[in-house]
Amino acid sequence: MSEEAMQLSLFLCIRRKMKNTVIESKWGNFRLDILSWLNNRRNDQLIEVNSLRERSLRILQKRYGYTREQATYQLDTHYPVAWLG
Repeated sequence: MSEEAMQLSLFLCIRRKMKNTVIESKWGNFRLDILSWLNNRRNDQLIEVNSLRERSLRILQKRYGYTREQATYQLDTHYPVAWLG
């Protein structure tokens, strides 16, 4: 193996180790960013489900003249799985 090939091989090995070190050092921040994004997404989904439930309750109250309690009972009785999120 020529000297130039050995230097290139050594350079590539050092470069690979440096990349791994950078990735390892940034992994913690990257992981926290992902967890934060997932948590925000879950919160957004819960807010959306709650607003859909409220909208459904209003529709039942308006269309069928139900009280809030009656509309809630109808939703919980006929569509219990739909509100689990």
